[in-house]
Amino acid sequence: MQVDDGVNNESPASRFTALSPTAIYGLVMLTVIYSLNFLDRTVITILIDPIKQTYHLSDAVMGFISGFGFVILYSILAAPVARWADRGNRRTIITWGLVIWSGMTALAGVAQNAVQLTLSRFGVGIGEAAGTAPSASMISDFFPGTTRSTAMAVYQLGPVIGGFLGAFVGGWVNQYYGWHDAFLVSGIPGLAVAILFRLTVREPKRGVSEKKKVDTGQQKFWETCGFMWRQKCYMLILIGFCFTTFTQFGFGTWAAPFLGRIHHLNTAQIGTYIGTVRAGAGLVGTLVGGYLSDRLAARDIRWKIYVSAICSILAMPGVLLFSFGHSLLTCIVGFTIVSMMSPVHVGPIVAISHSVVKVGMRAFSTSVIYLISELLGLGLGPYLMGVFNDRYKAHFGVDVIRYSTSTAAFATLVGGILFIAAAQFLQRDINRAMA
Repeated sequence: MQVDDGVNNESPASRFTALSPTAIYGLVMLTVIYSLNFLDRTVITILIDPIKQTYHLSDAVMGFISGFGFVILYSILAAPVARWADRGNRRTIITWGLVIWSGMTALAGVAQNAVQLTLSRFGVGIGEAAGTAPSASMISDFFPGTTRSTAMAVYQLGPVIGGFLGAFVGGWVNQYYGWHDAFLVSGIPGLAVAILFRLTVREPKRGVSEKKKVDTGQQKFWETCGFMWRQKCYMLILIGFCFTTFTQFGFGTWAAPFLGRIHHLNTAQIGTYIGTVRAGAGLVGTLVGGYLSDRLAARDIRWKIYVSAICSILAMPGVLLFSFGHSLLTCIVGFTIVSMMSPVHVGPIVAISHSVVKVGMRAFSTSVIYLISELLGLGLGPYLMGVFNDRYKAHFGVDVIRYSTSTAAFATLVGGILFIAAAQFLQRDINRAMA
């Protein structure tokens, strides 16, 4: 019997709805948790200028707090936690991670200085190191390869929903109560969800979604790294993911300050525009992209990656419209394009990363993708844009932020090209992973 690699003429939607209620409920809960993950991670992006004014900080410092402040400990802990998740109880790991990152977000609401705020961001990174990789591993055991891209696309609604909530909570709560309360409101709900998840979601058996018996044991660390290194598809999507993450987080972090500085909106208005656009456009792009990845793969498995590549490239004109459009309408049109196209790749690419490694490597392979891409994209992206703003403000004035955000156009183009290259090795690497 052939491994379930996602090539099937049956509709992905019909296969998806035929799955067990347990799997679907597990996916819903993991998506809710991922939403809270991004709510707690991104609410600070709406609050950059209010925090900057309170503590009299530079753009570079705010770029560090919002980016590296989160990603430093996240990057250190993500791989060890993922190795733990490849052999331990993923449900328990996710539960404790949610408790930690939610609690640390709430603590940001009582921060009295920039150091305390930075420490709370370190804590958010510690908690979130236990979120994405174990969750993606569970989803791959809930759903077979024929529906895995669709399931991962549903899971990727987490950033869409979390971005929506972060924009509205950050914008409106800050406008009427202050940014400290915005952090408190963002963090507290996660503690209740952690209890519900622990009590109602079961831990799936590893490898149960595959159509043939596969090795579910955990390989030695260096054997795992060596195997992933030799998978050309995996390495190319990893590098491409770094570039697209720069667009998602570097651009995404400075979008709210851009609207305030260039178009003179208050935080409630910024939250409304960003939250509404991210929710609507992101919902359409994420779901349609995941569905098309599974659907078109019935003709050619490389379409599992081609869809992500095309959408990443199409995000480029959106970045340029946002950055250099002179009217608010043009800016919002550009932001809509970016919000629709830039998240499409995440679910399918994570699903692909699970198809080109062995079952016992899945959580670790995901953690490596997120570790490296977020260290470069979420860490360096906001920081470098902040440094650019400070360095060239005297020359460009307030328009300096137009040029810093526009660098994301180049990054998303390169990411798309690398995804196209990765697709050429997909079938070969799937066969090697399942051998």
